Amino acid sequence: MGVDVITPVADLVRSWGFDVRHPVSQRSTNNVVVWLSPSPVLAKISTEHDRANRELAIARGLVELAAPVVPPFEQGIEQPVSMSERVVTFWQYEPQNAVIESNAYQIAEYLFRLHSCLASIRDRAALPSFGDPLMSAVTGLERPEFAAALAEADRALLRETLVDGVVRLARMTGSERVIHGSPHRFNILNVDAAPKFIDFETVEFGPLEWDLAHLGPEVADHYPGEFDHQALELCRVLVSAATSTWC
Repeated sequence: MGVDVITPVADLVRSWGFDVRHPVSQRSTNNVVVWLSPSPVLAKISTEHDRANRELAIARGLVELAAPVVPPFEQGIEQPVSMSERVVTFWQYEPQNAVIESNAYQIAEYLFRLHSCLASIRDRAALPSFGDPLMSAVTGLERPEFAAALAEADRALLRETLVDGVVRLARMTGSERVIHGSPHRFNILNVDAAPKFIDFETVEFGPLEWDLAHLGPEVADHYPGEFDHQALELCRVLVSAATSTWC
């Protein structure tokens, strides 16, 4: 997805009465995320319409529950907006000071609050399972053309780790709950000296330990809810194996 998508989005936001002079790219992975500077509007541009709509619905539900999240931008904007084959959602822009970061205790407390709110939105949208992308990674590893530079021994090790880990984790954790899915540090902003979560397209069913595995051990040390320490260690292994596979 090229940067050419930014110009029509900037023009649209200008047409709504916002001052947009210098769009600033924030991220360009599976989505293009751009701050429409100096306005308070952040645009998230995607090709996955269903996923974008689900994320917006979940975020709105979390805002209603006063969850610690960065909200969609709702002031005079009707969204999502379809542009050709793309879908655009709009979010509150929150400037970040690299010097000020949330500490592990804060993140643990606010992640617990987020989990409490996520438990209330179970019926708001059809959610995927945390295991779906893990099984996609396994399927990829079974194809020789996938990550062709990967040595066969490494390919086999990653596949075995993922398959065995998912089975073992299911035995350890039992029923799943609604989790963020990927609450790593890049998905946590510091807003008014408190952590706020972003990127709700990853919200899914899974074990609590899966979320904790995306953060440092000091966060788990302060997390006020109960969790299985062995399951957490296994989740850390699975996160590492999945990241290695896709990277």
